[in-house]
Amino acid sequence: MQQRRCGLSWLVLLLVWGCRWLWPLVWLPGWVVVLIAIWAVLELVALLLAPRRWS
Repeated sequence: MQQRRCGLSWLVLLLVWGCRWLWPLVWLPGWVVVLIAIWAVLELVALLLAPRRWS
């Protein structure tokens, strides 16, 4: 579950960052992209520092 959430956050970040030139994303404020980037980095840090394992 944690790996999926991390992968999803990075996928969303790459889609938003890569598709900024598309019509609806042109008006997306920069702080929204920064918040998505922070979310992706925090998910990655959480995955690296405290991986949840099946017991």
